[in-house]
Amino acid sequence: MFQALGLTETETRLYTLLIRADPCREDSVAELLGVPPEQASAAVDGLAAKGLLTRADGNRTRLIVSPPDIAGEVLLLRRMQELHTARAALGRLADEYRTASWPDDVRTLVEATPEAAVAQRVEQIQRRARHEVLILDVPPYLTPPAPDRGVTNNTELQRLAEGVRYRTVYDRRAIEGDGGLTRVSRYMAAGEEARIAHRVPLKAMIVDRELAIVPAVARETGRAAGSALIHPSPLLDGLIELFELIWSRALPIEASGVPHAEAPALDGEDRQLLTLLLSGLTDAVIARQLGIGQRTVLRRVRKLMDRAGAVTRMQLAWYAAWHGWIGPVTTNDRRTPPKHR
Repeated sequence: MFQALGLTETETRLYTLLIRADPCREDSVAELLGVPPEQASAAVDGLAAKGLLTRADGNRTRLIVSPPDIAGEVLLLRRMQELHTARAALGRLADEYRTASWPDDVRTLVEATPEAAVAQRVEQIQRRARHEVLILDVPPYLTPPAPDRGVTNNTELQRLAEGVRYRTVYDRRAIEGDGGLTRVSRYMAAGEEARIAHRVPLKAMIVDRELAIVPAVARETGRAAGSALIHPSPLLDGLIELFELIWSRALPIEASGVPHAEAPALDGEDRQLLTLLLSGLTDAVIARQLGIGQRTVLRRVRKLMDRAGAVTRMQLAWYAAWHGWIGPVTTNDRRTPPKHR
């Protein structure tokens, strides 16, 4: 019952019995408890040390029990102080644990990069790429846009020319800004494989599936606030899986507009318009990106809907995805679609 206060089971039994059998002689405790004299003597000593009883001198030492509401409260406060002291000690140990030197193979799994070095680090890891670079592209950007709204990652153009494969998923906001589509088209003309998603959750670059950098952006200023360089680890594996998942769900952007062999013929301009439309851009933004009027956008969308036999834009999206207007469709994927109702 009172083990939480530091009493042993025997001390608890004796204290309870003494309250009910007071006064009691010390030489009768063993008989009262039904235990050996040594164990009884240890229980008396323990209660006396805790202030729960007092020995009265005499021929036969009499035991006087302290009131539970007074002695017990003092004991409770003492235990609480001990717990507070232990908690403080644990806190100090936790601080030492967090600041302790980790083995090199653990400490370097994630490496912090200060704000001033982020742009340089992004360039450096691209230059070490041998096979493939995967990019999740989300504004704002580390470098200001080029005066002619052209490319800002010249390192990518160089590496593409050297045979490194680039796959990029662009957040919708990267396209809807002024000159966004022009910038992406220049990367694609150099060989980049690009797709667009309505929302990309973070900015990241993964090189050869061996190294990744995730720049952080301060919400208040929209500026870079350092980055994390991620080395081979479960965290890197998860980041790669995230990229592949987003890539699989994003809409392909076709610079040439050449349809896939199995898909119905669709000219490049219509494929481009359809991709922007299904990525979630408004008609006004699409018109600005394509350099056409908003009425022209409406007319061309209406034409595509008529061609697909769709009454709504949702049906148009369904038809376009099913028939490969916005991506490759294999023979095994083709099934007889249900009719519009």
